[in-house]
Amino acid sequence: MAKKDYTNWDRKELIKEIDQLRKRKKYGLVWEEKLEDIVEQCKTKLPVLEEVKDKEIKTDSDKPMNLLIEGDNYHALSVLNYTHKGKIDVIYIDPPYNTGAKDWKYNNDYVDINDQWRHSKWLSFMEKRLKLSKHLLKRNGVLICTIDKNEQANLGVLLQEIFNKKEIVCVTIIHNPGGIQGKNFSHTNEFAYFIHPLNGNYISTIARDDVPPTAFRDWGKQSSKREAAKTCFYPIYIKDENIIGFGEVCLDNFHPKSSNNIKKDGIIEVYPVDQKGIERKWRFGRETVEDIKDELICKKVKGEYQILREKKDYRWKTVWTEIKYNANVYGTKLLNNIIESKFPYPKSVYAVMDCIKAVIHDNKDSTILDFLLALVLQVMPSWNLTRLIREKGNLFYALIMKTTTVKVQK
Repeated sequence: MAKKDYTNWDRKELIKEIDQLRKRKKYGLVWEEKLEDIVEQCKTKLPVLEEVKDKEIKTDSDKPMNLLIEGDNYHALSVLNYTHKGKIDVIYIDPPYNTGAKDWKYNNDYVDINDQWRHSKWLSFMEKRLKLSKHLLKRNGVLICTIDKNEQANLGVLLQEIFNKKEIVCVTIIHNPGGIQGKNFSHTNEFAYFIHPLNGNYISTIARDDVPPTAFRDWGKQSSKREAAKTCFYPIYIKDENIIGFGEVCLDNFHPKSSNNIKKDGIIEVYPVDQKGIERKWRFGRETVEDIKDELICKKVKGEYQILREKKDYRWKTVWTEIKYNANVYGTKLLNNIIESKFPYPKSVYAVMDCIKAVIHDNKDSTILDFLLALVLQVMPSWNLTRLIREKGNLFYALIMKTTTVKVQK
């Protein structure tokens, strides 16, 4: 871009130029804005929801009413900003991935790989809907957005720009273990962005019973020794083969003769000392160990009591590798057994459910919105959505979808 010559500009022109420069983005995505007809229409016309009574399905009047909104997602989001502003716990979005395969429309025209404005149109499309959805979330609400390699990088920067006061975590999901062959790599994964508030616990833990107990005494290199963390060297009290309490942090000049010290009252003091007499440390400091007391057990090994930890609740990892996330087995094949219509690239039902379950914790009254409808949920509400509601309680679920014809096999 050629440098501007301000020599002959008058005061009014200079002030206008400064105002424009101040409005210019200093960081983030810059793309050619492509106006969207439906967005322009909403500036002068207000969308209205019309209930279709003869399509109502009512099975339990004591349960919350769930909504299926048929229409353009921008229209629906505009209306929900009047009725549900600040009321949504979880928003789940499965947007078009912009692969170039004519799998989505912008202004009623398919966008393909030869469209030179393909990425700009997609960013314009997403920005408008993400900004509307932002206002629907509760203060502690969480937004989940799935994507693949085609727009993952662009989406990440766009999310940072819109949700700049939130924490944004990108989770990798192995949805195609066999891989899609590329020119240089075989692509096996897609992504799910989780956007949640800062400074707090907003993602639940996951219960696991397939992990054996692990040693509570640290081991290994220099970092496992007593001097690496003095507050992690203290006795754990055992009586009748049960852990009954914890002693205070030992003074620097105190050195137990062995890992087990039997007192006159029958209480056994267990210290983090290994078989060679090296003073190690416990994995938790004295100030926090009582938080996990229920996870600790004692076990006699070679005549001495050792402390083990039976960890039951684990944090969700940022890479999901389980076979249940296979989109072919638990998406495509599952749908082929239920419907005659062919849906393009359906997700594993478990991938969708685990994304939602990771957020709603034990909240039995969550309000969930899916406004770029995950295809699996369109045809399998009785199998997975109802199951999720049954597990968690009185969930309110709102789905936004465009007109779709689905033939269900008898």
